Amino acid sequence: MKYAGVIDCGTTNSRFSVVDECGDIIASGAAKIGVKDTAIHGTKEVLKKGLQALLEDTLSSAGIDVASLKFVMSSGMITSELGLMELPHLPAPVGLEDLAGQLVKLPRGADLDLGVDVYLIRGIKNRLDPERGASLSDAKLLDFMRGEETQMMGLLSLYGGGEFTTVVNLASHTKYIVIDPHDRVMGSVTTLSGQVYESLVTNSLISKSIVQGNRDDRIEDPVILHENMEKASVFAIEVVHDHGLLRSFLMPRFMDTLMWTDWRVRKRFLEACIIADDMKVVDAFPEFGFKVGKRVFLIGLEERCRLFESQFRNTAQGRDVKTTIISSETDVRKLAIHGALAIAAKAGLW
Repeated sequence: MKYAGVIDCGTTNSRFSVVDECGDIIASGAAKIGVKDTAIHGTKEVLKKGLQALLEDTLSSAGIDVASLKFVMSSGMITSELGLMELPHLPAPVGLEDLAGQLVKLPRGADLDLGVDVYLIRGIKNRLDPERGASLSDAKLLDFMRGEETQMMGLLSLYGGGEFTTVVNLASHTKYIVIDPHDRVMGSVTTLSGQVYESLVTNSLISKSIVQGNRDDRIEDPVILHENMEKASVFAIEVVHDHGLLRSFLMPRFMDTLMWTDWRVRKRFLEACIIADDMKVVDAFPEFGFKVGKRVFLIGLEERCRLFESQFRNTAQGRDVKTTIISSETDVRKLAIHGALAIAAKAGLW
């Protein structure tokens, strides 16, 4: 039986999956290897060897010979300037046929010698690059993605299309992606929210205020705790609107040192502040020519998706939409796998 391989190459981590024609995962493996290693070591050799070892180990553990692979598809940061081969983004709108028609096959032996053809999937950018000397204001509508375009093709394959759809990918960045009724990616809008939150909880004075401390700062009654968590979410929207995001970041410290509050409530407040500011992006959709549509997918950790969903439903754009949360690791992985297979099939590889 013939299988296909799918590489999802990220900044820090990469995953390799062996799948059959139905997209069922036969074997998979992950390694802490990514384009960040190219930046650190100043050479792509570390990335090449890391991906090579990942593929060989995954195949070996499953008892699958490389000869059983019909091809390997790869998306993500592997096509960036720090990856194996830099490929220009395709300007939106971009659909399945465009991605399939612009696949690039890695030269055998030159980059990743696996004994099987490796095809790279291009990323997508919002528009053609501004000409030299263009106004700085042109940067306002720029955005791009590498890897999410493959996820979007998988989402359309698994959940159907034919209507305006907004996908919110809640990861180290928050990326809003809009798909039109012709199943084309219209573009994206990205924020740095995930990395900002990570920095706050690991490298700022706020961190001690959003973890359980030594003093008695827990609400034991689950009903009262839930009520306080809800109030924190609403209050976060108010503070961000009235005082701005940067001042809102200090509120958990005030709540901790000058008030009696549960650390979980303070944590929820901080998370809700970032989401409240993040959702201002949706108000800017018309500038990009985007439309939210009646269907919204949230991809990420379930708790974060639920919090985003609850706030989004209180906005004008979110009142009448159907939201679907994709949070399990398996379901998220399926998006990239089914997207890669759909592109391969369209290109006549499968």
